[in-house]
Amino acid sequence: MAPKISLITPCLNSEATIERTLVSIKRQNYPALEYIVYDGASKDGTVDILRRYEAVGLVTTLVSEPDKSPGDAINKGFARATGDIYCYLNADDAFEDGALEYVAEFFAANPDIDVLTGGCRRVFADSSETITAPPEDFLSTVALRNYFEQPSTFWRAEAHKRAGVFDESYKLAFDWEWWNRLNRSGAKFARTDKVFSVYYFSADNLTSTAGQRVIDEMYRVTKTYAPKNGEIADVYKMLFDVFDMNGFYDKPFAELPPQRQVVLGAALAALYAIYGREAINAYNWNWASKQIRGITWYK
Repeated sequence: MAPKISLITPCLNSEATIERTLVSIKRQNYPALEYIVYDGASKDGTVDILRRYEAVGLVTTLVSEPDKSPGDAINKGFARATGDIYCYLNADDAFEDGALEYVAEFFAANPDIDVLTGGCRRVFADSSETITAPPEDFLSTVALRNYFEQPSTFWRAEAHKRAGVFDESYKLAFDWEWWNRLNRSGAKFARTDKVFSVYYFSADNLTSTAGQRVIDEMYRVTKTYAPKNGEIADVYKMLFDVFDMNGFYDKPFAELPPQRQVVLGAALAALYAIYGREAINAYNWNWASKQIRGITWYK
């Protein structure tokens, strides 16, 4: 018997993208899917679209009411979930065909694993694409850098209950904070290069416009979960303020002007000696720096 998968979608005024999400879920043809949608009282045609898919049995629970944040909506969804495996998919993303079947078979074959994270096809506002996959050492730097692609990550219900609900004080990085909490709770993780999802980045979605807000939340995650009371978070803030915001991270080190190589090289050498190369090289706030400075952030 196929394990029951509980899938949550939070949405608000998602008329332009929600049907793409729904079609990708329907194409899974997964026989034991519990699909719960929490709509934040949309004012456009989102609920009308959702009602059509509820009528044909794809959406099993649909609630439309005001919420405080995406994290609040997702928490409400998981509070109703009754499945064996959990995941959530935002209303502007999609699953690749066969994703749920692969995930179900993996968990059935690996009863010791609590969390599976896989590859993702990222589609940007200019229609360019890239494939990402978690590296082999993705878990060793989880407090420093988020290698998880949220729509490509799945976990057991028991692990969710041990780790607790999403922290609603985070508006953008609540998933990364939760991966760290899962890790701290003793969950066993696995990775695969298999591409499970398509992550769409429009010009105005939350990730594409996060800027300083996500910097503040990334700092907070690292400060909370990194070793030595999160001291490395303050180092990252210094790298961000002094170097990144002044363009030092916009090009590979070898392509920087000689004077900039000397200045950044000296700073990095000192930091490597104190904190180690892995911790310093895990710094990846440049994309948010580019957003703040009005530069295309995904190139």
